Amino acid sequence: MSEKNEKDLKLDALAATKLLENVFEECDVEPNTVPMEALSAYSGYRKERFFLQRLILVIAIVLFLMLPFLFISPDYKVSEADTGERNLPVYSVSVDNVLPVGYVTARLDGDPIPVYEADSHTFTVEPTRNGSLELEVSLFNAQKTKKTVSVKGIDENAPVVLSSVSEGGKLKLYVKDEDSGINYSEIYAVDSAGKTVKPVSYKGSKGEIVFDYPQTDWDVYIPDMTGNTLHLRITKQ
Repeated sequence: MSEKNEKDLKLDALAATKLLENVFEECDVEPNTVPMEALSAYSGYRKERFFLQRLILVIAIVLFLMLPFLFISPDYKVSEADTGERNLPVYSVSVDNVLPVGYVTARLDGDPIPVYEADSHTFTVEPTRNGSLELEVSLFNAQKTKKTVSVKGIDENAPVVLSSVSEGGKLKLYVKDEDSGINYSEIYAVDSAGKTVKPVSYKGSKGEIVFDYPQTDWDVYIPDMTGNTLHLRITKQ
C-alpha cells in the first residue's frame, strides 16, 4: 500500500465519530456517548503509562541485580616492599575488588600517617617508627575492613660519638651508627650567632667528620638515614 493510500485511510475525529455512530445504528446498539477526542487521548495516556511502567520495571530489575554488590566487603593484602628513600620499610596495600576504592587510611599506634596511591587499587604506607599499624580500606559501596600489622625493625637509635680529636686547627669527630647508617650529607653545626656551618670533609669508612675548629660555642647535628639525630654541644675552650 502506498504512503498516499495510508494517509487517505486516516480519519479525523469528526469522521471517526460519524462512522462509529453509523455502525452503532446498523447494529441497533445504543450510540456511543464518549467523544472520539476523549478516546484518542485516553489511548495515548495508556501508552504513556505503559512506557513508564516498563521503565520503572527495568530500573527495579537493575537495582535488584546490583543489590549483592552493595554488601561486598573489601579484600586486600598487605605486604612489605623494599625500603624507601629514607631507609624505612614500605608497606603495599593491594585491594582485590572490582568495585572502586573509596579510601584507605593508616594509623600507627593511633596516630594517622599518610597513604599514597601507587596504582589502581594499590596503595603504599611508610611508617616512621615501630608500633601497631592499623589499615582500613573502604569501597565505593561504603563497606570497610580493618587489618593490623606489627611494624618492627625500624632504626630508632641516634648515632653515637666514639671519640673526638683537636689538631691542626681542625676538630675531628668519630661516630658510628650500626643500624641505618649515618647520613653524612646532612651533618651541620650552628654557631652562637645562628650561622650554619658544614663539615670540611668526612670519611664514611672511618666514621670521621672534620670541622674547622670552632671559634664560638657550637651545636652539632649528626642524623642517621632514618632521621634519628645526635645533638652535640661543643663549648670553645
